[in-house]
Amino acid sequence: MDHYADAQMHTSSPHPGARRARGSGRRILDDSFHGDDPSVGEVLLPHLTVGDSQRVAQLWHEQREKMAQVLWVEVPRPRHWFPPDRSKASVLRAATWSLAKSALPVIEWLPKGRWESLRADLVAGVTVGVMLIPQSMSYARIAGLDYKYGMYSGLLPLVVYSVTGTSRQLAVGPVAMVSLLVEVMLRDQLTPEECPKPEGWSGAQQWEYCPEAYAELAFLAAFMVGLFQIAAGFLQLGFLVSFLAHPVVSGFTSGAAITIGLSQIQYFMGYKIAKSPYIYTTIANFFKGIHETDYITLLLGLTCWLMLWGSRKLAARYKRRAGWLRPCAPLLVCLIGIMLAANWSHFGGCGFVQCDGEDAANVKRVVGAIPGGFPPISTFRFEKLGRVLPTAISSSIIGYMESIAIAKSLAAKQKYEVLPGQELFALGISNLLGSVFSSYPITGSFSRSAVNNSVGAKSQLAGFVTAIMMLLTLLALTRFFYFLPLFCLAAIVISSVTNLVDVAEARYLWTVKKSDFVLWMVAFLGTLFLGVQEAILMAVGLSLFVVIYESVRPQMVVLWRLPGTPIYRNIKQDSVGQFIDGVLIVRIGASMYFANVAFIRDKLRELVFTFYDDAPEAHQMVNYIVIECTAVISLDSTAIHMIESLHREFKERGIRVCFAAVGNRMEKDLHRAGLVDKIGAKWFHASVHGAVTFCILHRSKNRGNSALDDDEVTEEEMQGDLSEVVKVLASDAHPARTAPDEYESGIDGAAVRIEHGSTELAALDPLADPQHDGVGVAVRRVNAGSRPDTAPLVASPEKNSDQRV
Repeated sequence: MDHYADAQMHTSSPHPGARRARGSGRRILDDSFHGDDPSVGEVLLPHLTVGDSQRVAQLWHEQREKMAQVLWVEVPRPRHWFPPDRSKASVLRAATWSLAKSALPVIEWLPKGRWESLRADLVAGVTVGVMLIPQSMSYARIAGLDYKYGMYSGLLPLVVYSVTGTSRQLAVGPVAMVSLLVEVMLRDQLTPEECPKPEGWSGAQQWEYCPEAYAELAFLAAFMVGLFQIAAGFLQLGFLVSFLAHPVVSGFTSGAAITIGLSQIQYFMGYKIAKSPYIYTTIANFFKGIHETDYITLLLGLTCWLMLWGSRKLAARYKRRAGWLRPCAPLLVCLIGIMLAANWSHFGGCGFVQCDGEDAANVKRVVGAIPGGFPPISTFRFEKLGRVLPTAISSSIIGYMESIAIAKSLAAKQKYEVLPGQELFALGISNLLGSVFSSYPITGSFSRSAVNNSVGAKSQLAGFVTAIMMLLTLLALTRFFYFLPLFCLAAIVISSVTNLVDVAEARYLWTVKKSDFVLWMVAFLGTLFLGVQEAILMAVGLSLFVVIYESVRPQMVVLWRLPGTPIYRNIKQDSVGQFIDGVLIVRIGASMYFANVAFIRDKLRELVFTFYDDAPEAHQMVNYIVIECTAVISLDSTAIHMIESLHREFKERGIRVCFAAVGNRMEKDLHRAGLVDKIGAKWFHASVHGAVTFCILHRSKNRGNSALDDDEVTEEEMQGDLSEVVKVLASDAHPARTAPDEYESGIDGAAVRIEHGSTELAALDPLADPQHDGVGVAVRRVNAGSRPDTAPLVASPEKNSDQRV
C-alpha cells in the first residue's frame, strides 16, 4: 500500500463551522480525501507554534550532533567529553559506569529485584532446568558428542548470558538446529592419522570411534563462534541476518527438523541406521535393516512420544490445571524409562545393576555411565582452525538469527526492549567462555524460552537458577542416568523438532504470495535432497537473489489526483482519480544506484511514450514528467549520470523533467554534482502538487514557445491573467462527492460557492497554495478585475491569518 500524500497549506476565507485548535487560536481543517468517504471533514489538529516547532527540531539536531554510536552504545563525541561545568574525574566516572551498565546489564537489573520477582525466577529456573537436563543430553547426541558435553553446554554459558544478556526470558543452551550443523559440518574433518578407523567399524562416523578428538573440534568451533559473534557485535553487523529471507529460513528449518527426526528413528527401531544428509539414502538404509526391528523398543518409543505429544496438547488446552506438564513431561518420561530399564533384562538392568551373562550386552540400549563433576578445561588445537570455520560461520548466523527472533518476540509480549548488538555480544561471550569449559556452540531455545516465559520469569536470574540445577545434577545425579533408555531421549528430540516443521507457514505463503511459497519449497526440498551444508549455501544464495531482484527492480507507479484534493495516489490504490493533461506523475520506490538505474531509466521511457496511448487523441502527448522522490534516500555517481542524461534526452524531445519531494541526502548529492544548477532549481518542488502546478503554469506561459528553458515563472506572474490553466482527462465522477447546498457545479469539476452575489473558490477544492502556486488544479482562473462580481481567488494573508491544512 502507498501511504504518501501531498497536503498543501493554504490561506482562504473563514470556513463555516471551523473549530479552533486548543491552545493555538487557529482554525485547522482536514481536507484529506481517502477511499469512498464522501465528506471533507474538519478535525481538530492541535499543534505547536512555528517557533516552538523550530526550537524542538534545533535542540534534537544539536543533541544528535553531540552523540556518536560506539558499538551498540551512544557516547558523547570527543569534543563534548569534558563540558566546562563538570570536572574530568566526574565525567570519566560517569562514562565508565555507563559503559559497565551497557556491557553488563546485571548491574542494572539485579538491584531492582523484589521478592515477588525472585520467587517467580526461582520457579521458572527450576522448571526450565527440569526440561534442559534431558534435552541437553539428547541434543549432544545429535551433534555427535557424548551426553556429558550437552550437560556442560547447559552450565557456564547460562551463567554468562544471565550477566550479559538483555532478554529476561531467553533460555540459552544446546538446541537441535545448531547441534545438527555441528554434526554435519564436522563430519570427516579428522584425518586418518588423527583418527584411524578400527576394523569392523564400516559405516560408522568419526565421532563414534574417536569421540575425544571429535569433541576437540566441537570446542574449537564454539570458540570461533564466540569470536565471530563478539566481532559482529562490535562492528554492528547483526543486521546481516536480515538478508536471509524468512520463507527461505522457514523452509530450511522445516527440512532440517525432518532430518533430525529421521536421525533418531534408529533408537526406536533397535538397529543401527547409517546417517546420511540425504533423505532418500536415510530411507533406503531404514528399509535395508527393517527385518532387525526390536518391537519392544519400537512400542516403548512410540508410547513415550505419544506421552510427550499428549502432555503438550493437555498443557495447551488446560493451562491452569495441566500447564506443568509441558516442561515436566520430558523428565517424567525419562524417570519412567529409567525405572523400567533398570529392572528389565531386555535393557541390561537387573535391579539397578548391570546384568551378567548374555543380558549384559543389552546395556547398549541405555545411556550408560556419565562422568560427574565440574566441566574440564578444553584443549584447543588451533592448527585445525580452517576445518571448523564453516561450522563456526553457519552456527554463528543461524544461532543468532534464532536467538534474536525469540528475544524480540518475548520482549514485545512483556513490553520491554532488547538490544540486538548487546545480544550478539552476550551470545558471543557465552560461547567463547563456554568453549573453554567443554561446551559446544549454543544459542537461544524456542521451547525452553516459551516455557520460561509461560511460568513467569521476570529477569535473567531464572537462567542462573537453571545453571545451578545443571551443576547440582553434574555433581550428584549423573549416576542415576545410567539406565536411561535411548528411546526416551529419541522421543524427546522427535517431539521437540516436530514443531519446527512449519507446514502452516507454507500454506500461508501459498495464500499470500506464491513466489515466497516457491522459495520455501526450494529451501525445504534442498535441505532434504541436497544436504544441510549445501542447503545453507542455497538459502543464502536465494536470500541474496531476492534482495538483489527487489533492489534492481524498484516499484515504480503512476500517480493521479484524487478528485477535489491536492493528494496524488497510486492509480492501483484508488479507483477514482484524474490525470493532468500533458503531465505524467511517477513515483520511484527506492534509492537509485548502479544496479537499478537502467531499469528506472527504461521504465520512465516506457511510461512517457506509451502510458497515454489509450487516452483521447488530444491528450496523448506528454510534455512534463513529475518524478516523486520520497522513497529515494540517496544516489550514487551512476544514478547522477543517468538523471543528467535522461534530463537531456527528454529535453531534446520537448519533455521537461520536474522533481518533487526530494529528500535531504538526495538534494545534497544533486547539489554536489551540479545537477540542480544544470536542470534549474525551479524544477525542484517540495510536493507533487507544487510540481504539477508549476508545470501547468510553465506550459501556459510558454505556449507556442520552444525555448522552454529560457523563461522563468515568477510568483508575480502566477497571479496574472491565465486562461484555461488545466484540463482534466476524467471528470470528477465520484458519486459521493457532491457539492453541498451552498455550492453550485463549478468549472472542470471544481465547486464554486455562491455567497452575497460573488463567486469564489471554496474549501471543497483546496488545491491552491497562495504563497507559492496560486492556482487550483482543474479550475479555470480569470483576472479578478475583469469581473466585478468575482471575489479574488486568493485571500490576502494579511487580511486572514487562519490556516487550513
